[in-house]
Amino acid sequence: AIECVGKAEAEKMRLKASAYKQYGEAAMLSLVLETLPKIAAEVAAPLSKTDTIVMVGDDRTTSEVSRLVSQLPPAVQALTGIDLSKVVGKIPGATS
Repeated sequence: AIECVGKAEAEKMRLKASAYKQYGEAAMLSLVLETLPKIAAEVAAPLSKTDTIVMVGDDRTTSEVSRLVSQLPPAVQALTGIDLSKVVGKIPGATS
C-alpha cells in the first residue's frame, strides 16, 4: 500500500513538472498565486491569537514596520525561488 501511494505521488509530481515545463511562465505564475495564500496564512497565524495591536512610537516605529514589510519579497524568493516583484508587475493594474 505504501509503495502504491509513493508511486501515485511520484506520478502526480511528474505530471505537474510536465505541465509546468509545457506552460512555462504561466505555470509558475499559477504556482505563485496558489502558494501565496498559504504563506500569508503562516505569517498571519500568530496574529490570530492577538486581540489588540497598539503601535506607539516615533518615526523609527514607522520605518521599522516599512523595513519588515520590505523584507517579505526577498524572504518569499528565498523560500520559493520566485521573485514577487516581477510576478506582481505582471498582474494587470498592480504595481510592485
